[in-house]
Amino acid sequence: MKRNVLYIILSVFALLSNGCTDHFEEINKDPNKLYDVDFNYVFPGTVYRSMNNLGELNFNYLMTYSRYTVIQAFCGPREEEGDGFYNRFYVQILRDLEKADKEYASKKGYENRLAIIKTWKAYTYYIMVSMYGSIAMSDAMLTDENKTEYKYDTEEKAYLQILQLLDEAVDLYNPQTAYSADALNPDPVFGAKGNTTRWRKFANTMRLNIALHIQNLAPETAETYVKKAMEHEDWLISANDENVAPKWGSNINSDVSFYYNRLLKGIEAQPSEFNQTLYPGMGEYFAIYLFTFNDPRKEEYFDATNANAISSIEKPFLFADTITRPHICARTGTDKCANYTEHQADGLNDQRRDSIIAQYTVPYVPLSELPFMAFNWEAEYVSSTSTERLSDPITSLASKYNPSYMKKRFLDKEASLPILSYTEACFMKAEAKILYGAGSQSAEQYYNEGINASFAQYNITAKAADYIKQNGIKWNTSQTGFSDRRGLYTARINGEGSDKNHLEQIYKQRYFAGYLNFLEAWNMERRTRVMAFPPFFASGVSNGVEGANSTYNYSMERFIYPKTEMSQNNTQYRLAIENLRAVSPFFREDRWGDNIFTSLGIAKLNLDLTTAEAKYVGNKRIKYCAEYFIHTYGTTYEEMLVKAKAMTGETNDTKALTKAFNFKFGNLIGTYIPE
Repeated sequence: MKRNVLYIILSVFALLSNGCTDHFEEINKDPNKLYDVDFNYVFPGTVYRSMNNLGELNFNYLMTYSRYTVIQAFCGPREEEGDGFYNRFYVQILRDLEKADKEYASKKGYENRLAIIKTWKAYTYYIMVSMYGSIAMSDAMLTDENKTEYKYDTEEKAYLQILQLLDEAVDLYNPQTAYSADALNPDPVFGAKGNTTRWRKFANTMRLNIALHIQNLAPETAETYVKKAMEHEDWLISANDENVAPKWGSNINSDVSFYYNRLLKGIEAQPSEFNQTLYPGMGEYFAIYLFTFNDPRKEEYFDATNANAISSIEKPFLFADTITRPHICARTGTDKCANYTEHQADGLNDQRRDSIIAQYTVPYVPLSELPFMAFNWEAEYVSSTSTERLSDPITSLASKYNPSYMKKRFLDKEASLPILSYTEACFMKAEAKILYGAGSQSAEQYYNEGINASFAQYNITAKAADYIKQNGIKWNTSQTGFSDRRGLYTARINGEGSDKNHLEQIYKQRYFAGYLNFLEAWNMERRTRVMAFPPFFASGVSNGVEGANSTYNYSMERFIYPKTEMSQNNTQYRLAIENLRAVSPFFREDRWGDNIFTSLGIAKLNLDLTTAEAKYVGNKRIKYCAEYFIHTYGTTYEEMLVKAKAMTGETNDTKALTKAFNFKFGNLIGTYIPE
């Protein structure tokens, strides 16, 4: 027994020195023995299980449904019929928190600790109601573990209870309290000794976030709580070192990230097992915004093409482009000129230029969601007289390493799990200013602060000014950019004009900056529909999800309840579906109403649903064109050569182009004299 106590103490000291979640899973292995040890030793385990639950949710669903990244194996509609998430949230996380809440509610001198419990409980319930809609909260089995039936609160009532929890937490926090047993030590969220100021900022920022989140469902409540949160702007996250992003640990046997265990561990053991269909790659729809605005954060978010290759012999991705060069008028050889005699005679060769096909690699290559053509679609012919079809430029890969994949550090052992950040708080304040007039600064000031905060987060502050100057990024301006290679979606920011346009700028910048916060991206798109991404496409084969379309399906709107609810809590389960029906802007009857396509009450109606059938069903000719790759390094051979020599230091033309861009000459299209 003494050895066990010593082990716990040593584990806690490890937490203090690392400022992350090292060893905290051992601290709370058995949820049935919650208070055999002090809450200081228990809470880290609760946080760790929360992180793993959210990590699994991200990897299996939200990484792809946020459209930041693509995991090819998980594109399209999917149902979670088991009770894995549901059970873990209630039994492994909320039950612990409920017991802790009851214990510390009656203990004087532990107000800060009680506030932390309420904050984490509120966040957990927020995840659940975001997933399911109506949930059991006020009458959950947490109040009596022997209950066999418990009612579901409506979506609105659940959110109100969450906001009330946060009210209580914010009021309880007292950063002026002298350090005592009340502080978390160690703190699994903010590291080392508990920081009450940061916890209060977390709670108040979450309160603002949830209030904005429910504006479609409960507009009056939303306004009340937005204004309440904005009364103390100094209680909102206001610096990047206050970001809520707990870290996993480094002990491979106990507390490393879910992503590492799910993905990287196997690749490290056997590098050749790298699986393109399971590794998160750059989403094309997100990429065209990054490319349109030359967003330097793409270099922080994703690896360059072939960066994960385990061998230098892996073939590069090559894009075929049209460029021009000075005319080469040779009598023989590969550069033989068909009009050699005529050109030599007229003395105009110094004016002539050749239009050529050249192949070269590009820095970043999106990963396609669908590695084959959607049902009943076909590629357009190369020309009206050709029998050859256009090829898909980003599925015509030379290697599985060609796409740009998520940076390894976001998936590694000690990865962070973003929950709320300074940059998100800035965009929330900008939204609150426009919608409710709340805040001490203008919406534009909050907006610019949010962009600068995002760039500072990745240590690229010097690049922010040029980024903000661009149309579409600069406040009250608009810009239309690249389309995806199938011509289905265009990067566009309509920021000029009314508050509606300014909100579009705010929402889109929050999306760009919120990379890795997959839950918030999914939530924001459902409540705003501002990104309006196309659906996922399918090959015409049913995947077993009831109500799924064999050609297209939009991102899931919610998770279905576990099957066990039908047998163990059926009456209340049926009432939960009716709760959903009462508030959903788009309710479907598939699977007796409990399906992934029905929108929650917080959502806006997806207006694209009314035109989707006409857009996507039936024979569709796709004219592939990856316009975002065209002229990546310039329109002429000379421009490419200057860049290649600057990049490589090579003086030889061929060596410089090969080393920099894997440049290959394709064929001569024609020769002309510029006008």
